[in-house]
Amino acid sequence: MATTDTTATVPAGDLVQDVRSLVEDYVKAEVITVLDPSTGVCALAVRSGNSVNPIDPKIFEPYRDEPRFRHGTATMLSLDSLIEHVNRFKDADSIVFANDDRKNPSLTAVLDYHRIGSAGDPRFGKHRSTFAFPLSDEWQAWAEANDEKMTMAEFAAFLENRIIDVLYLIPGEDSLPEDLQRLVDTLGGPDTIATPNKLMELARGLQVNDEAIVQEAVNLASGEGVVRFQARHTDEHGAPLKVPSLFLIAIPVFRNGPLYRLAARLRYRAAQGRLTFWFELWRTDRTFDHAFSESLERVRVETELPVLVGKPEA
Repeated sequence: MATTDTTATVPAGDLVQDVRSLVEDYVKAEVITVLDPSTGVCALAVRSGNSVNPIDPKIFEPYRDEPRFRHGTATMLSLDSLIEHVNRFKDADSIVFANDDRKNPSLTAVLDYHRIGSAGDPRFGKHRSTFAFPLSDEWQAWAEANDEKMTMAEFAAFLENRIIDVLYLIPGEDSLPEDLQRLVDTLGGPDTIATPNKLMELARGLQVNDEAIVQEAVNLASGEGVVRFQARHTDEHGAPLKVPSLFLIAIPVFRNGPLYRLAARLRYRAAQGRLTFWFELWRTDRTFDHAFSESLERVRVETELPVLVGKPEA
């Protein structure tokens, strides 16, 4: 018995078109609204197939009359400018963070910091002002040369270049901080402190004897050292050279800041007929910390904001 095939034949072209339409309908992109169930905040997203991708709200910024909120970091070049900028935009919850790194000290003011208290509303913390303390040229010069061994010629050149930083004390009129005075007394009293003129005499003596051979180097009870050279020039050039044990400098820690007095202990060593010189600055850490604390206190007073030593949340 014959059977009849009732299956309809679909043209190949129509089948391809139907499949294409089905795929296009499935992957067609559409803009949808996504709701945050905890806060009720709505956001736009693009749905395509099984994927949902949020729309970055920044693309709408060029079409707004004003931004949604303040953001960005202003870089100040002076402490005065930082204080003025903070006072311009601060509110009751603004805060200042201080980085006390002695090589890269800085301040960061977070103007839209979180509301105070455990129940306070969080904020973005994206509106900021920063200030990187510029270490003074004098401080950097002395810090770089501190404890660096030098030849006589190198040491003489350094003293001549920085002689303007050396402090001249007037006996009976100038007083020293208590801890510095104890150091001076321990080393032999005020007579052990070299004046700028004395250091220049030392520098000239080192230049003259740069090629001479050290015959003897001794320390005296007064705290000074005496170096005798084997004379290669005239008699006056071969005369003993007195080396003081200590001198004082007055330099700012930060650019355009107040001057701070620092003690520098002179060191030298004779080896194979040659002298090596260097100096050791005394308690620079305390001097830096004092100068930094003074700046922080000024920020506290003039902005009336808390200043915390640390870094803000990223």
